Amino acid sequence: MTDPRPDFDALVPDDLESWERERLRRVHDALVAAGPPEELPPRLAHAPDVEQRVVPLRPRRRPRLALIGLAAALAIAVFAAGFSAGDHHATPNAVKTVTMTGTPLARNAHASLALFEVDSAGNWPMKLSVSGLAPTKSGRPYELWLARHGKALALCGSFMPTSDGTASVPMNAPYKLTEYDGWVVVEEGSTQPSLTMA
Repeated sequence: MTDPRPDFDALVPDDLESWERERLRRVHDALVAAGPPEELPPRLAHAPDVEQRVVPLRPRRRPRLALIGLAAALAIAVFAAGFSAGDHHATPNAVKTVTMTGTPLARNAHASLALFEVDSAGNWPMKLSVSGLAPTKSGRPYELWLARHGKALALCGSFMPTSDGTASVPMNAPYKLTEYDGWVVVEEGSTQPSLTMA
């Protein structure tokens, strides 16, 4: 009687890498050790009788789907065109605008700070627009602070101007503004203002 198990060397080509051949050898040995599957029970030897029904195909709706897809693509394109053509940084009307001028550290710098309506949590959204403010030599960001008597007391946010000295940054002040009398911009880690309220 011949051995029914297949010979590994007869199944695997000779030109395999040694690690691949060893991996396949382990798989082959595991399958041989597991043995053949159990015989199918007699009750499953024949398929059960099932009533076959013919289900009519629905008419093709691809043209309708294509039109819906085309309409969706057109709507997205119109939205994108409007978004890029319009001012997608649009903000509500400012309730107050603060003008800032450069100190001897940044003589040519100017800024405007637009304050918007306070929200229900007491936060003051704002937008700082800066021009003529060179990036810091240290590479650190600038910071906008609420001040009292020229001393920076409450941080509102930080920003990095571009190489041409401009920045337009949304910020937030979660403070009672009446407790302060001005604004300053300083380099992070410094107390010397680069911009002060005009």
